[in-house]
Amino acid sequence: MATSKKVLGGNESIRIAIAQISPVFMDKERSLARAEKAIADAAADNADLVVFSEAWLSGYPYWTEGWDSGLQDWVAGRVAFRDSAVVIGTEDTERLSAAAAQHRIHLVMGCNELDADPASNTIYNTQLFFDGDGKLLGRHRKLMPTFGERQFWGQGQLTDLRVYDTDIGRIGGLICGEHLMPLVRAAMIELGEEIHVAAFPGSFVLHTGPRLEEPDLTGDAWRISSTRNHAFEAGAFVASASSIIDPADVPDGFPYKGKMNIDYATGGSSIISPLGVPLVEPTMGSQILVSDCEAWMIKAVKAIVDTAGHYSRPDLLALAVKGQSGWDVLNRDGQIPSGWGTSLLRSAEAHDVDPLLLPEAAQASISADS
Repeated sequence: MATSKKVLGGNESIRIAIAQISPVFMDKERSLARAEKAIADAAADNADLVVFSEAWLSGYPYWTEGWDSGLQDWVAGRVAFRDSAVVIGTEDTERLSAAAAQHRIHLVMGCNELDADPASNTIYNTQLFFDGDGKLLGRHRKLMPTFGERQFWGQGQLTDLRVYDTDIGRIGGLICGEHLMPLVRAAMIELGEEIHVAAFPGSFVLHTGPRLEEPDLTGDAWRISSTRNHAFEAGAFVASASSIIDPADVPDGFPYKGKMNIDYATGGSSIISPLGVPLVEPTMGSQILVSDCEAWMIKAVKAIVDTAGHYSRPDLLALAVKGQSGWDVLNRDGQIPSGWGTSLLRSAEAHDVDPLLLPEAAQASISADS
């Protein structure tokens, strides 16, 4: 029987590290070796958790494709993209597991994930979550690739929204533009995040021109405001990991070398407190960023702003999610409900809500269940 409700796994403080280092672009083997060293370095600095940026293994697709792409370059680029992707359950993830276990450190790795299904060659933009024993807890696939990303990545599913209960706290994560999706962020808050890993491909703005994506030189990037806002709303620590790409780490044989927009891949990672205040300000350059994160901060913030508890009105508003069997209200045990059942109806009855006000799809599911 539990004797208390723990925050950050019962630890007074944990240490979070962000490995803001360049991968060897589209080279999985050399990037894995670089990741293993960074994991060891973070552990040597007494970090409890080390995180990597978006698609760190083995590089975000910074190039542009279209029907007018040169055929040879397109083929070579696509083959490199596929060959450098990670497959869960192979040596790729086993090496990451071994590194986490060896150094007793939790790990969140951003990667291009090639679906292990023999019938599928879909690649996903994925975060992998490992505990301090090296166990792969699960993955988060980006639900909706943004704009041109849809040429490269498939869409994640509801089961990719998870929060993992570990001995250093409840860990979840989202990728880049998902931080602009209010209902997705609300789901992560409802699932009880204490540590949120936000992954980005660099430090960019969308409003200065002349290109759509330009380096952030002013600190006005939406990445900064959105992650600080999420930290405060969730009452969670946010490790915002932003990519850095050293041009020297792009192999000479890669067809788009010199043609990619990597000017903004200069870092800019930060670690943010549950008050929405940076513990580590956005920082450029190749390095490992570290901050101690203290449990009292979560406890104090949630005494005022408890958005999944006393500072919410579930009798008026609730988040519904669509599982395999239909719609259901989101529960808070870190799991997405497998079916619709009657829990939404029970919730309506408990809060004196007229079932006729439920969505039409929900009414249909209730009829099917009864």
